[in-house]
Amino acid sequence: MCGIAGIFETSGRPCQREELLAMHAALVHRGPDDSGCFADGPAGLAFQRLSILDLRGGHQPMTSPDGRFTVVFNGEIYNHRTLRAPLEASGWRFRTSSDTETLLAGFSLRGPAFFAELNGIFACAVWDSKERSLTLARDPLGVKPLYTCRSGGRLYFASELRALLAAGVPRRLSPASVSDYLAYGYVHSPATLIEGIEKFPAGNWMTVKQGGGSVEVSYWRLPQKAEERQDLGEEEAAEELRPLLERVVRDQMASDVPVGVFLSGGLDSSLVTALMARSASGPVRSYSIGFDGGESVDETRYAEAVSRFLSTRHETLRLPAGILDNIGEMIACMDEPIADAAILPTWYLARQARKSVKVALTGEGGDEVFAGYGRHKAAYVTEALERLPSWLRGAAAPLARRAGPGAYFRGVPLKGPADWAAAEAGPRVKSALDVMTPWSSNAGRPEWLRRFDGLKGLNGLLAFDLQTSMADQLLMKVDKTTMGASLEARVPLLDLRLVEFMFRLPAGLKVRFFRGKYLLRKAAAGLLPKEILTRRKHGFVLRCNSWMRSASNDISAEALTGPVLRDTGLFRQEVLSKGLKDLRSGAPGADPGFYFRLVILSLWLRDRRITEL
Repeated sequence: MCGIAGIFETSGRPCQREELLAMHAALVHRGPDDSGCFADGPAGLAFQRLSILDLRGGHQPMTSPDGRFTVVFNGEIYNHRTLRAPLEASGWRFRTSSDTETLLAGFSLRGPAFFAELNGIFACAVWDSKERSLTLARDPLGVKPLYTCRSGGRLYFASELRALLAAGVPRRLSPASVSDYLAYGYVHSPATLIEGIEKFPAGNWMTVKQGGGSVEVSYWRLPQKAEERQDLGEEEAAEELRPLLERVVRDQMASDVPVGVFLSGGLDSSLVTALMARSASGPVRSYSIGFDGGESVDETRYAEAVSRFLSTRHETLRLPAGILDNIGEMIACMDEPIADAAILPTWYLARQARKSVKVALTGEGGDEVFAGYGRHKAAYVTEALERLPSWLRGAAAPLARRAGPGAYFRGVPLKGPADWAAAEAGPRVKSALDVMTPWSSNAGRPEWLRRFDGLKGLNGLLAFDLQTSMADQLLMKVDKTTMGASLEARVPLLDLRLVEFMFRLPAGLKVRFFRGKYLLRKAAAGLLPKEILTRRKHGFVLRCNSWMRSASNDISAEALTGPVLRDTGLFRQEVLSKGLKDLRSGAPGADPGFYFRLVILSLWLRDRRITEL
């Protein structure tokens, strides 16, 4: 993993080296092992490297032997070795064993069409000195971040938003994005909190030519409708899935440095650990984190049970007392505010694991690919009801509501993204409107939601989740917290081979008898203790509500009523003051989670020195 950045003066003027160096310096934490800069007239590329493969080779920026193409690349290409033979047959003579050179060779010989052949997690930029053009690309699911900004006749790009700010791009807050963040806890792509800075679309490439003309192509999309494998029964599907899981995990263990795994004790991370143990030449290094609060909130006993079952070299870490009082230190590593309290344990775990490993596999994506959330059961129930004859549908609905996934169903048919988005945000949409000034509120239908018109059913909801909360919240949480510690995180359950396989299966193989991850549990049988296979989903719980209500919490008081939020001009100060008072007094209806989002936002704005100007 690495950090990349660059500037393209589309007018043809020479690249501003001072700006490029400022961007470069902002990304040192993403790759302290090596660095490099490249300039060719209007184009400048910068790179920070965290060496994982081919430790001696792989220096970037990397230029083709003929001098035409220069690439900077962040990520891992898992199938790069299999891609090499046809490239060699086409005349390329490899100088290194790095996946960077595989990418460079493929682009040099086949152009942007080569991106569709890659299986990996990546963001990259390629400068073509002959055509005077710059090409950007991002992996299909958006695992690796890439931000862009067009300003003053320049195109800026970087792995992190902070690098663009370091270059001096305008720092004007987007009221619509602030509203989006307060409602959902993160900002949906392609927007960011800063007007003019966007997240580059996942699964796309874009070529910008000198003069400003550009072409953008989507080279991979999630299926809008599943190509169902009706030929597969559950036994046959499980028999196909299990070796595929083994192959994916084995491929993603490839590294020339120590590799470990984040083991929570849930099904997803436990299965990844089990598959690693089957391929590893020695004991797998595993890490879990817990905190005081009793067995109802602390999962470390499950992680330790899995470790004993698999004979891993396990380390159980404990969150220090008063960790929330150090929240400002965590905010420093977050590129955009994400109001998920689970960021704190991930941030702490990454720093501790980095002392002994440089790569960590995680279980992220298991719920979104294999249907593990309560809302996925609701979507399946609704989809099943709609297939019944109308005269039977009404009679079956009450039974489905009683037997179904409780609060996630509520008797309301969830027919599309608008319903799912409303259910996710709930009353916090109204709270966002209440706390913001009238001119800054965004009361209309969100623009980002229009991308998902036409999706329905379980696969539609899975596609929606993968491209919203997965891409913009969970993956960014993992990337920023781990890269802040110079640790590479990999997400094998989001491997394209698994995603495409699961999206071709009928809903009944994903949810069965009102249980999610049906096929995954079946494929994992025999690999894990029975208690892990059968236990219900348990998210990481960090008790921040009591922290928000504490009268001694000066951090929240200053964040909510101090000058940072006030100076933006976006908020009603009387509502903020009343909200803090209601929290402290325990008034009914006061939502600690909503005000926690405001605290995170305030701390982030203070660190980034951003105000509405």
